[in-house]
Amino acid sequence: MFMDMDMAMTRTIEDGYRGYHSDSERPDSYYKELEESEGVSYAQMAKLKDRATALYDKRWQAACEVIDLVTSRVGVNATELGLYLYGVTWDYNAKTASSPLVDKIDEWFDKSGDKVKMKKQLSELEKENTLLREMLRKG
Repeated sequence: MFMDMDMAMTRTIEDGYRGYHSDSERPDSYYKELEESEGVSYAQMAKLKDRATALYDKRWQAACEVIDLVTSRVGVNATELGLYLYGVTWDYNAKTASSPLVDKIDEWFDKSGDKVKMKKQLSELEKENTLLREMLRKG
């Protein structure tokens, strides 16, 4: 979900990283209550599962924050889009994926590409203009 800037600013930073939270992150004492059965340590399996889930939770939270930051920079209204901002739409006819954020970034790059083309054309026209003025002076 979209995180507003006030919420993003209140996050803590631990060891240089933002402190994301996962409900799957449990203390070691939680696992001591589990028993070993038939030579398989269910406590170790549960611990591994929970640690992997916690890592996944933290990564998707960080990814959402990056998306929120990019969204604010390119001018997409994240509040209006809600969770749709994080999803991908699939066009079965064109066999392409898209998202509102990617569409806006594509539009943004297209505009900057047009500016580069216009600058090039302007430069060429200025050169032609200079050349024509020189020819008129000589003639």
